[in-house]
Amino acid sequence: IAQANAPLSDEFRFEESRVLVRRRGGEVDYVPGDDVDYMDVSPRQMVSVATAMIPFLEHDDANRALMGANMMRQAVPLIKSEAPLVGTGMEYRCAVDAGDVLKSEKDGVVQEVSADYITTANDDG
Repeated sequence: IAQANAPLSDEFRFEESRVLVRRRGGEVDYVPGDDVDYMDVSPRQMVSVATAMIPFLEHDDANRALMGANMMRQAVPLIKSEAPLVGTGMEYRCAVDAGDVLKSEKDGVVQEVSADYITTANDDG
């Protein structure tokens, strides 16, 4: 796994011939860029996205936080979802970045929804 701050070219290739990576067991090594399979998302990301959605995680006991992280892995979507009473701010980013959210380019009102299409009305018809 390459570091998130490894410099990339415009073609998304590593600029340096050898890249610092993290291997199994916590080993650190320099390898050719072509041998890298994965890359970190952010050098500041300490926990997974699912774990980051646990409110007040930094105030939880370590065992409780670990249990919550495992429960987040096992979560299934709700049929009738609601906004959370307590959120972390990651909910919006997670939903948008997942690519499963349709977002209109114009303001308007949803008129009809079916399994195949969504009809909206906006200022230009």
